[in-house]
Amino acid sequence: MKVTIKGDNIKSFDINVKDTTLSERQEVNRELHKMQTGESNIFDVSVDVMRMVTDMTDDQINMLDNDQIYAAAMDISNIVNKKKLK
Repeated sequence: MKVTIKGDNIKSFDINVKDTTLSERQEVNRELHKMQTGESNIFDVSVDVMRMVTDMTDDQINMLDNDQIYAAAMDISNIVNKKKLK
């Protein structure tokens, strides 16, 4: 699914979000929990989420600034967790 990532003070960009299995959805939520509990930092978690659920390479992710990476991870989380509503 093609998604446009937008946010305050960031340049918008498009990513492809893969359909996820329940196991992948669990892993995304585990990563986000690590961030919320301080076990891992926001940058590492955001990159891991993007690696899991998009078709972007590390080089493509590295071209984004931190705020774009954070915004993408949060949007991905919302998309992955809302799939049950479809």
